[in-house]
Amino acid sequence: MSTLLVDSPAMHPAFATAWRWGLQVLKPTPAELERGLELHRSLTICESYGFLPMLWSREALEVQKAGCNGASVVDHGRRLNHLRTVAAATNAESGALFGAALRQAGVHGIVVPVNDYGESLVDMVQRIAAYRHLCLHFPQALVQVEDAQGVADARAADATALIFSLTGFPVFGTGDLCDPAQLLDWVEIFYSLGVRFMHVGYNRRNHFADGCTELNDGGLSDLGRDLVMRMNRVGIVVDVPHSSRNTLREAVALSGKPVTISHATCAAVVDGPRAKRDDEMKAIAATGGYIGICAVPDLLGPNADLALMLRHVAHAIKVVGPEHVVLGTDIGYNQPAPEHLTPASGRWRRLVAGGWNERNPRANGGSDHIDGSLSWTNKPLLTVALVQMGLSDEAIAQIHYGNLCRVLDAATPKRY
Repeated sequence: MSTLLVDSPAMHPAFATAWRWGLQVLKPTPAELERGLELHRSLTICESYGFLPMLWSREALEVQKAGCNGASVVDHGRRLNHLRTVAAATNAESGALFGAALRQAGVHGIVVPVNDYGESLVDMVQRIAAYRHLCLHFPQALVQVEDAQGVADARAADATALIFSLTGFPVFGTGDLCDPAQLLDWVEIFYSLGVRFMHVGYNRRNHFADGCTELNDGGLSDLGRDLVMRMNRVGIVVDVPHSSRNTLREAVALSGKPVTISHATCAAVVDGPRAKRDDEMKAIAATGGYIGICAVPDLLGPNADLALMLRHVAHAIKVVGPEHVVLGTDIGYNQPAPEHLTPASGRWRRLVAGGWNERNPRANGGSDHIDGSLSWTNKPLLTVALVQMGLSDEAIAQIHYGNLCRVLDAATPKRY
């Protein structure tokens, strides 16, 4: 995938402003910029946790204009999310912007969540259907893969590989998944669908574990301990970015395979419920896992921009070394809505078990840099920033893909 310079006539105008904003924050020398972009083109670039471009189509605009129109806010959100995810397959203009965003970011692989907040089987099936639809519609550009070799094959074919992740066991609101004795049998089904990462907790308490916003931190339940062991056996990586501190500690002690924090921040830079302490990051590294640094302003801290994100990256590298750090931005390119449309409400997230606990607030980034220096299409500038940090080419290669590759290989069960 080629990476475009801002002054290139081939760069889509939708990305130019964010690119300039990123350059203003980094202020690279011409040599640093040239070296970073060259390295970004030559390396395998993977997103350890992120999203495909979300676009607007005629159908999505109609649903947004109509509002809930008698449907529940949850159902309305699901419908709109699906239409925006598959918009690239519905018309040429959206399809062109979709491809342009992938090329500008220069990514060869993305670990994508296939359920929003761990609520239900319906959410998982809908998201998998959307991603499969895109893979079938753009077979030369998108391919679902199940291991590190799949990413290498996708890069060789100049495509982007998708690796599925679950943000938690999808049990809420599903009457057919109530028997604890049968729940764990679904881990094999998730694996067969291509899921290779799964959270054991998401913010609030679920059947398996406490999340990072639970004020009474009970860690893993007995069923959660069984879940970790089943995931180890099947080949799904235990991921704890939204887990409570006790859940993280107990999962690390129990797991016989690498444990990851796919998208979070460093408490030593700016503290918050999702921020991880130095001892927690060291515990993850001791399993062979990695810590992914996100680009979400509300998690990075006040006045969040690309520079603040890089402070988190630098601190994680200082604590555990580049062999245990990745970039899991937790964002994607999000095409702005037309000015006459009111953005869909996100309040429904608070109504489900995965929602945020308002008594345990975020870091409150308070910045619009999500569409500026932190924009997902500015991913090549992250490589420029790693060059500015003085990291070796080998260390940068580890951060972009080598560490993800190692964890996937370690999680894959041996076949006899």
